[in-house]
Amino acid sequence: MTEQASSSMKIKSYFASSVEQAIQEARQELGTDAMLITSRRSSPETRSLGAYEVVFGLNAPTAARPRPVVPAADLSGELQNLRAQLQEIKSTLQGSRPAESPTSEAEELCEELVANDLARNIAQETVSAALRLREQLSHDPVSRDQAAPPIALRAYAAELISKRLRFAPPFNQNQPSAEAARVVVFAGPAGAGKTTTLIKIAIRECLAQRQPVRILSVDPYRVAAHEKLRSFAAIIGVAFSAVNSVQEFLAAVEESRNKTVVLVDTPGYSPAELDGITEIASCFERLANKQVHLVLPASMKRADLLRNIRNYAPVKPDFLLFTKLDETESQGAILSAALEAAKPLSFFGTGQNIPEDIEAAHARALLTSVLRQEFTEAVSAA
Repeated sequence: MTEQASSSMKIKSYFASSVEQAIQEARQELGTDAMLITSRRSSPETRSLGAYEVVFGLNAPTAARPRPVVPAADLSGELQNLRAQLQEIKSTLQGSRPAESPTSEAEELCEELVANDLARNIAQETVSAALRLREQLSHDPVSRDQAAPPIALRAYAAELISKRLRFAPPFNQNQPSAEAARVVVFAGPAGAGKTTTLIKIAIRECLAQRQPVRILSVDPYRVAAHEKLRSFAAIIGVAFSAVNSVQEFLAAVEESRNKTVVLVDTPGYSPAELDGITEIASCFERLANKQVHLVLPASMKRADLLRNIRNYAPVKPDFLLFTKLDETESQGAILSAALEAAKPLSFFGTGQNIPEDIEAAHARALLTSVLRQEFTEAVSAA
């Protein structure tokens, strides 16, 4: 307890481990005439006296008169007036903090998504939708009655993003017709990893499933470009053909009727060679039983990914296939590109090891990277 005098009032501070205890001690000593001025946590200098300080004022003329002891029950009125302040103190004692406002929580999450290379418009739309979903579920009687901890806004965001993502069916789910082989084309910019990806799929999805396969390398201009793939094909024991024109390509596909799958590697074109993309696309126009995977590196910036998706639009890709996930810590760019392009994802390349480093695309890798949490934490909005 500390005491401070003035000409008209004597000020006393009472220190105790709780506000209630300090008030009770003050009332017992000063009586009902004393006026409660404030209650607060102790400063660092006075914390050794007690965790909380309650300050009372007492008029000097009445200070000497004996004061009756006030029962603790009479404190209920004043404690009622301090309810809001005591609640905050109790929250502090429990190691919690006042809840963040929805606005600050939403802004923080939006900036986190943008920092992980998600397009700002997608981040804003996702966070706004997550806020609406949480508000909707908070008024749902079933959800409200369940004794469960509050669900973080990021979990709602993860659920909404996952529902927007689309994925290719299993590679061997749709069996080819008896009259034609299934032609699987890998297109994309130079250095994206098309050739390595093709070999991985040839081994894991074709040879491992005992499906007859043939590899075609299409490049009208660079004959020497076929040699790398020719060497790979020889190593794994797969039929290989180098194709240098549209006519040769169609003839090679016709010859491969007895093969279950024909895997087609295509050249990479720079932004200055966009005419070549149109020409290579003409090779595929007459094929009915085909699927085109646009192969893009995950390490590429979001703007460059979107530019390549636009540049390769003439080949009419069915799926996006991302390689080099091991070369970047955040997959926000590829997540954003997939959402903006509205294309299903087929495979993720996760390294250079053949054939191990490839897996079917899935939402967990993207959401864990962008939202820093496991996808399994996402709440079901159904």
